[in-house]
Amino acid sequence: MREIDIKRMLAYHLLKKDTTDVIFFEYPFHFGRRRADLICAEEGMIVGYEIKSAFDRIDRLTDQLQSYAQLFDYVYVVCDSKHLSSVRKLAPERIGIYLCTSTGLQRIRKARQIKNFDSITTLDAIPMDCLRKEFKVTEKSKLETCEKISLTQKRENIKLFFRRYIIHKYGAQTAHLQSELSDTITLDDVYSLSLAPNKLGT
Repeated sequence: MREIDIKRMLAYHLLKKDTTDVIFFEYPFHFGRRRADLICAEEGMIVGYEIKSAFDRIDRLTDQLQSYAQLFDYVYVVCDSKHLSSVRKLAPERIGIYLCTSTGLQRIRKARQIKNFDSITTLDAIPMDCLRKEFKVTEKSKLETCEKISLTQKRENIKLFFRRYIIHKYGAQTAHLQSELSDTITLDDVYSLSLAPNKLGT
């Protein structure tokens, strides 16, 4: 299956769940080196999804998942059947797996909560202005800001703030789409869930 088809199927599956508060595509993290194909807030936890379509390479998956595990509470790989065997071998046991076929999504392995996240990677996934406002820091560079906060704040407080930021930032547009959900997710829906709320309608 193509990446866009998997995205549409995964988004529809998540939007139908009563526990889903946020869906957003292409979320940048790890100091701009990574983009999560899809993130989801579910029951207060932030889940990262890495998609591997039939046309994607699989050789970078190990490094990608190491980055995901530094930020998200749970991580899933959603793959075409072409890659299922390789994903099983490459993904650590705590990483969940979904198989995507023309007939739907099938969860192959349930993800386990990741608790040994990286505080600096988590802080970097939040905009600079939000960090300054919340933690009252004045450092000029993003890295210096993240390092100072990580030295003065408890790890769990950093994680809680990241969760709250994602839900506050993207919750309203997700709720709007859920209220208008039909039998499918369109390409326009995917596009709108890839835009920050302040860029919608501009």
